[in-house]
Amino acid sequence: MRRLLIALTLLAGVAMTGAFASQPAQAAGPDHLDCAYPFWVGFGPVHLANELGYFKEEGITVNEIIDDDISNAYAAMERGDIDCYLRSVGEYQGRPRTPEMQGIIIGTIDESNGGDGVVADGSIKSVCDLKGKTVATEPNLPATLILQMAMKSKCNLTFDSLNRVDIASQDAGAIFADPSVSAVGAYEPVLTQAVQAHKDRGAYVIVSSREYPHLITDTIIARTDNLRSQPEKYVKFLRAIYRAIDYIGKEPEKAIAIMAAQFKLSPEEFKETIANINYIGLDQSVELMGTDGKPGKLHDIFTEIMQLNIENGAADIKLEADKQIDNGIITQVWKSRAQ
Repeated sequence: MRRLLIALTLLAGVAMTGAFASQPAQAAGPDHLDCAYPFWVGFGPVHLANELGYFKEEGITVNEIIDDDISNAYAAMERGDIDCYLRSVGEYQGRPRTPEMQGIIIGTIDESNGGDGVVADGSIKSVCDLKGKTVATEPNLPATLILQMAMKSKCNLTFDSLNRVDIASQDAGAIFADPSVSAVGAYEPVLTQAVQAHKDRGAYVIVSSREYPHLITDTIIARTDNLRSQPEKYVKFLRAIYRAIDYIGKEPEKAIAIMAAQFKLSPEEFKETIANINYIGLDQSVELMGTDGKPGKLHDIFTEIMQLNIENGAADIKLEADKQIDNGIITQVWKSRAQ
């Protein structure tokens, strides 16, 4: 999903590694947040809220830090260098997370809707036909979870039935040139590129995130200690983000132009990329997160993905959804809007 922008925008001057060091965080205060997210357009509403002045109207400042390495985010949050970061549920759960680590999910922002999937050759008619075949995917990324889910639900198979090879998703097209590889996992545009490059093999997308709504959901993660001591700034933060998502619906062309500039894309490239994702507004986020401590749909999704991550080795420790998801902040946002 979000990794596709590495392939699109490896431009001089866009240095993601070491971003935390190059953008020193301010001391956490009630009116400021340092928030990190990967180079992925699904997180564009954060920048949009900043550019539209929504954070300023809420009385907070937000320092955006772009960094693709989740280990950097883990370490920065443990040190107290950042107040929040944005990642998918599956990535949030991955090694080395433990229940004691800083970080708790307080909201959702976007979900993959066809942007992640698996390409197979024409001889493979269903995921069940992959049993005993060589399949190449990147660990702890959406395509791996999607393939797991499909195999489990359609054939009652696990990854033990595959000869699975770990790869970097951006290399999927090149790796699929090897006829011994029956399928590869990827994200757009690598997904489409792999199909187009290997038409001679009858390549096609055998399964994608479109078949599993909410499975690949991106979340907003707060530093636990900071959330407890300064909850109001997170209410303001979420309120501004959901206002920005509303703005995308009302003024899509203007919103796309603002967000595209942040990711060094043209508006046309940005629009093409977001065709395979859904931004999640406040209403849908409340449905996913639940309110007043009562679990929403995301709790079941979290538990299901947790089991997949344990099975595929991406996680070592089984986390409990009700201890990793806090819907108290979004409840306040919801109630403040109603008022």
